[in-house]
Amino acid sequence: MFYFITSRQDMLTSAIELAQVRRLKIFDYLKQPAKIVTLEYNHAHYEVEKKLSITGRVINLFQYFQQLPYQKVGNDQVIIDKILHQPGFTVQDFVAKRDGKERIKVVLNGNRLYYVDYLDRFGFTDRRDFYDQGCLSYTEFFEDRARVVTRQYYDGQGRVKLVYHYRGGENNIAVLTLIQLNNQGSTHQFDNEMALHAYFLDRLIGETAHPVLINDRSDTDFAAFKLMKGHVPCYQVFHSTYTVDGQPDSKLFEVYEPLEKMLQEGQISGLISATKREARDAAQRFKTSASYGIPVTYLTDKQLNKQIPFSKRRPGQLIAVARLTNVKRLDHIINTVILLHAKYPQVDLKIYGFDDSWDNYATSNSLKRLVKTRQAGEYVHFCGYQHDLTKVYETAQIEVLTSSYEGFAMALLEAQGHGCPVVSYDINYGPAEIINDQVSGRLLPAGDPHALYVTLEELLTNPAKLEYYASHAQAAAAKFSFTNVTQQWANFLNSEGIRE
Repeated sequence: MFYFITSRQDMLTSAIELAQVRRLKIFDYLKQPAKIVTLEYNHAHYEVEKKLSITGRVINLFQYFQQLPYQKVGNDQVIIDKILHQPGFTVQDFVAKRDGKERIKVVLNGNRLYYVDYLDRFGFTDRRDFYDQGCLSYTEFFEDRARVVTRQYYDGQGRVKLVYHYRGGENNIAVLTLIQLNNQGSTHQFDNEMALHAYFLDRLIGETAHPVLINDRSDTDFAAFKLMKGHVPCYQVFHSTYTVDGQPDSKLFEVYEPLEKMLQEGQISGLISATKREARDAAQRFKTSASYGIPVTYLTDKQLNKQIPFSKRRPGQLIAVARLTNVKRLDHIINTVILLHAKYPQVDLKIYGFDDSWDNYATSNSLKRLVKTRQAGEYVHFCGYQHDLTKVYETAQIEVLTSSYEGFAMALLEAQGHGCPVVSYDINYGPAEIINDQVSGRLLPAGDPHALYVTLEELLTNPAKLEYYASHAQAAAAKFSFTNVTQQWANFLNSEGIRE
């Protein structure tokens, strides 16, 4: 059994989790049993799995231990009524009062019960019960500064399975200090979540014949592999670069600092990169021969053979598909479009991607401030995350990528698969393997906004060249057909001797 490991799956599904779903289809075709493993709690698991068509293909750490009898359909009004209607309480909407004071408050997510707050006589929240698909799942207990003291998770009989203990930390932020797991008549203690993850993975591989772990989220569980007692084939996937700036010999991301030693000691069996170039660089950097370049996605034959008339494309329509984060350097394309629009009023830019919160939305706010200050709001648009960009790719004239670095640049491949010409900085990693330069698009010197301006002006004023690029885009993308990518996975399984 192959386990693809990640943190969680959200309704705004990231590229990493989408890559796992596509990999499931490849392994199904190869008749290799595979499941996705998630390690964080996710209230939206039912909706996400349904959206991604992977119901029954996911093993979650909490669900594994809790075994709750989920009620997947219907609403929770009967449960809500039972919670609110207590002796001595008056009920109005979703609040129960005693002596005129709010003591119980019910919060919904859609028509489903999400959580219930229990307040003391002074109005402080003492306890919060969280529900999941009609089941009481876990409870948080608070102290007088509203910090979490304890979180306890229940099984289907209401017994406590997991307990997270917290103590007060700096800036009034609670610090996790101990985890207790009651499992099969024994109580296990862990100092942190990585230790719990290691125990869970050991349990999982102990129940499976020929288990193989493929880890897709290094920040969530990479350290857990050092703590595992069991030793099975385990592969680390680089969805992005392994260094802080994308240069192969630069400073490693901290999480990868022990990787070379883990490879030497057999805790990690090999590396999988999204491009051949990164696979070569990783092999040299981490001193391993087990370094493979396998694309993280593929295009179907139906998509590659689809006829998309160039006449459908809106003159001057540029798109960028990227989350609003500093590494994407979206200010380069925004400033370039502002200059272009002064000469060519038909130029319009639409940016598709969610606001990245890692820097407290500083980059997102800065970009939006730039557009407002330059009075460019009528032709530079922040369109947010969209699950299906088919129409966007098929009506745009050019897709632009200005990142500092990428792991693969999936948006470039998707654009070419829809016949959309692409212009990209030639960065590590992805664009040079996706774009056929001067045939399906253009590769520019990395970080050169002047070259970006000159190239876009040239193409916007030369529709015949753009049409030529569009006519060759799908042929360039055919390197990443389902058949070709599946063969690369088959080669990997055979080379490592792990095919069932």
